[in-house]
Amino acid sequence: MSIRKMRLRAALSAVFLAIASLFPLAGRAQWMEQSISLQAGWNAIYLKVNPAETECAKVFSDTKITQVSWWNRDRLDDGTGSAVTDFCNWYRNNGEPSTFGRVIGGKRYLVKTTAATTIKIKGTPAIPNGKIYLGELNLVGVDASPYSSSDYTTYYEYFTPFLSSLTSPYFYSVNTSNASVVMSVNTKVTVPSQAIWLTTTGEGEATYMGPLQLSLDSSAAVMAWTSTAVARSLLIKNVTSSTRKITIKREASLAPPTGQGTSVGNVELMIESIDMSSGFAKRVYTPITFPFTTNVAAGATFEFRVRPNLSKMPVKTTPGAAYQSILAISDAGSVIDGVTRAQGTCLYRVGTRVDGALAASETNPAGLWVGTVVLGQVNRAKTLGSAQPEWDAEALMTAPHPFQFRLIVHVADDGTVNVLKEVFTAMKSPAASGSDLLTDRDTAIAYRGLYPNATIRRTASANYPFMKPLTLKGGDFMTAGAELSATFTQAYDDKTNPFVHAFHPQHDNLAFNNKKPSKKESGDEGYGEYESWGVTRTVTLKFLADDPSAAAGDSWNRTVTGGEYTERVQGLIGQGKPIITRGIFRLTKVNDAADLTTQVIH
Repeated sequence: MSIRKMRLRAALSAVFLAIASLFPLAGRAQWMEQSISLQAGWNAIYLKVNPAETECAKVFSDTKITQVSWWNRDRLDDGTGSAVTDFCNWYRNNGEPSTFGRVIGGKRYLVKTTAATTIKIKGTPAIPNGKIYLGELNLVGVDASPYSSSDYTTYYEYFTPFLSSLTSPYFYSVNTSNASVVMSVNTKVTVPSQAIWLTTTGEGEATYMGPLQLSLDSSAAVMAWTSTAVARSLLIKNVTSSTRKITIKREASLAPPTGQGTSVGNVELMIESIDMSSGFAKRVYTPITFPFTTNVAAGATFEFRVRPNLSKMPVKTTPGAAYQSILAISDAGSVIDGVTRAQGTCLYRVGTRVDGALAASETNPAGLWVGTVVLGQVNRAKTLGSAQPEWDAEALMTAPHPFQFRLIVHVADDGTVNVLKEVFTAMKSPAASGSDLLTDRDTAIAYRGLYPNATIRRTASANYPFMKPLTLKGGDFMTAGAELSATFTQAYDDKTNPFVHAFHPQHDNLAFNNKKPSKKESGDEGYGEYESWGVTRTVTLKFLADDPSAAAGDSWNRTVTGGEYTERVQGLIGQGKPIITRGIFRLTKVNDAADLTTQVIH
């Protein structure tokens, strides 16, 4: 089994991480180009891409550019922790020391040129960041549609702190001679690549990125599938006071820069919906034809939940090969103020990527699987009263109400299968490309001590006691007809044993008068003079060839699997009389990490 001890050396890890950050991972992005027109003098720009090459000297390689200033309001002073509101500067040749050297997408910059010019920056779509500091001067950019004739008042119409400040001349732009020129906010047409100065009323912080607010279900700025085809979500919130028509178009990725792999085609997607026609919730995936449109009510959030349609994307095993596309999200076609706006007001872009070898990698079950067990049958329990039927240990009856709980399973590279009580998914930093699977709380605490910026998420099942990983044996995971089982015991004094009560100290199997063990060894099964008994549980997973609900489609026994779950409980009602429950289980692969970390050593 590939459960390992992770020997982590803080100093070496820091060095390796620093080196790795200098070399972007090949093929892990979707590519577009932003063209920005600059006039002679100062220009305020909004960078809508994460540049492929982040060095200032490469992003601003045009020699007409002499200085770039980064309004980095979120930077914290190393000494005091207070916010720094002045600019960081990069100079080309004037001899002054530069205070920053790399460019970040989604930020705003002031660019000084000696003459008019146009620069083109190749990169990946940057997720918009609409943070605004109320009562302060902010340099902001808008994710406006380049085809729209909307003005800034229309764009910020649903941001109350902005509207309340319109009576004062706090809206600025940067031109050739003066960085504080008042604009006419009611007539100035929005420009996607232009940044503007904005002051609002109030105190604190607010977020506004336009009529639509976007967020992903992870901290990554891309919808990527590298090892599993599980569904992912893009959340689109309508922050306006009227229904908006959401239009999502698919744009082809540009060819990746040298060293960034190859793009082998568009990402084909299927959208998730819930079908209740069979009497229970069944996830159904339907191929998407672009453009995709839907209406979102005022204040409502639409969850664009999708997964790749692997049947439409042949396996590409060439290193760095990936299917890559860009989703362009807008409110095009919405009726705004009684007028249908063909191009809408806003336009956002999000990258999608599917590893070219994903379909092949899905045949490897190694990784973390999380799902649900639904128990619907139980054998006949002992009845009270005069009727005492013989205990039927095998015949199962339908339960009045199904019982549901979470199931967590890990599969190692060598095929070893473990059922887990809990697992901690840990990333060394929010920007880390991979994750570690930790088996217990103490390991997670040690991990946090070694990596203070780590993000750690716990997943647990209430159905199992606190225990070490429980190894299932008897067959191969995800093989139709295979039965994997394991037995474990909750001792008579285990705090999760159902006979033990936290506030009843007499549940210790000791005689009340002399505190000596009962006639038999303490913890034996049976009635006798015992206050609690050990409980033995046998768990069995039997895999099915076909998906009973037909919801997984071509992902069944690839990234989704399941079958029949049986649990045999011995000890609750005496020897020879087990309680047997049976139902279905369903697992989805959520992480391809083939190792479990049981100990972190500093």
